Amino acid sequence: MLFSLSYSATSSAANAEYLKIYLMQDKKIILEKINGVDDLDRYVKEVEVNINKKLAEITPAATSWGFLVIAVRDDGKIKAWLDTDDAVPPAVASAMISVAESTKAFNVKTGAAIFALGFGVDGADLPIDKMPFPNEWKKVASCDNEDCKEKNAEEIVLKSW
Repeated sequence: MLFSLSYSATSSAANAEYLKIYLMQDKKIILEKINGVDDLDRYVKEVEVNINKKLAEITPAATSWGFLVIAVRDDGKIKAWLDTDDAVPPAVASAMISVAESTKAFNVKTGAAIFALGFGVDGADLPIDKMPFPNEWKKVASCDNEDCKEKNAEEIVLKSW
């Protein structure tokens, strides 16, 4: 339903492949918050393409992986976080976050809709058992790694704004 195709660049610039979409809320909750998946799908595809356009201007570094965690509030504001245990170059991280936050949002009826794009830069793979939970969220929720999985992502996001 929400799987999109990777955009491949054939140059010596950095390139991100989008390997998985993680819903940070129960699927039923997200579907109740949005007007169907078409606008969400449009947003995700636009973000993916525009990130790779920006990355085309960046000289590639070592391969890296991570999660671009994105929240869209009911007022149309967007906030993004990068979550990884890998060394994503600052220029790549900055490009990803700025594109996600500046792309026209989809409509959210109440609260926030939260999801993450699992990505690999320049051929990196995602670890199999990792789930996104940005460090800023850990501070807000007063949790660390495994004890964070039971926390309410929407509550944390709204406090993080």
